[in-house]
Amino acid sequence: MYAATISTLQLIEFSQSSDLVWLISAIIHLLPLGFIAKLFLTHSPRTGSKLNFITIGMIGLTIATTLVMQKSPENYPMLFVYALITFAGWLFYLKWYSVLPKRSENILAVGNTMPELTFEDSEKSPISTLGFLGNKTLYMFYRGNWCPLCTAQIKEMAAQYRELDELGVKTVLISPQPHSHSVNIAKRFDVPFLFLTDPKGKAAKSLGLYHKNGTPFGMEVLGYSSDTALPTLIITDEQGKIIFLDQTENYRVRPEPETFLKVLKNL
Repeated sequence: MYAATISTLQLIEFSQSSDLVWLISAIIHLLPLGFIAKLFLTHSPRTGSKLNFITIGMIGLTIATTLVMQKSPENYPMLFVYALITFAGWLFYLKWYSVLPKRSENILAVGNTMPELTFEDSEKSPISTLGFLGNKTLYMFYRGNWCPLCTAQIKEMAAQYRELDELGVKTVLISPQPHSHSVNIAKRFDVPFLFLTDPKGKAAKSLGLYHKNGTPFGMEVLGYSSDTALPTLIITDEQGKIIFLDQTENYRVRPEPETFLKVLKNL
């Protein structure tokens, strides 16, 4: 909101004065805003972890703004401050918001047996992991419908559903979000996956996947809890043994479908 407001005001100033400093400064503020918009519009489930191209671009534009400002610094007392605030916010996004917390008391590991867990279907009926024994099972814990990379990852997996079905894989998608939201996303993709709910994140807690205050501020008005689950992908064999595990440390980095399909084909 800050970046959008500042860049809009600066573009207005540029349109009225044609002074290059306003345009350069507006671009600085639009860079991170454009990246966030891209997450929602391109439906890609992953990005690079560092995003150096945007960071370098912001540094270069900040320097350019500084050089232009030197011609008449008295007219632009706050521009450099605005640029610094935006750059600091971008670093905050990269170094804090994007990085997921360490998984405490995590009992998940390749070779371990998936513990017995209970989820709920759309009718709030209990669904136990014991019911998946005898099948290769792909479990995906996702944060919620509000997360653009989670929904993009689900879309990517949905595109592979025929291949997963041919491999005899049960695909189970789990989120602590309200049942109604899980129903909505199931209808959206209309594939033979199980979209289950983890009430109050009980299963996520037992696996060390609980992310306290992991939901963006304000999502509570849409029915989401302030807490969520850490994005995690688990594959078990017919006996319930974990044969593949992806526990990303950055919410923008997700495994490629080829990675887990190769594992499943080798079972």
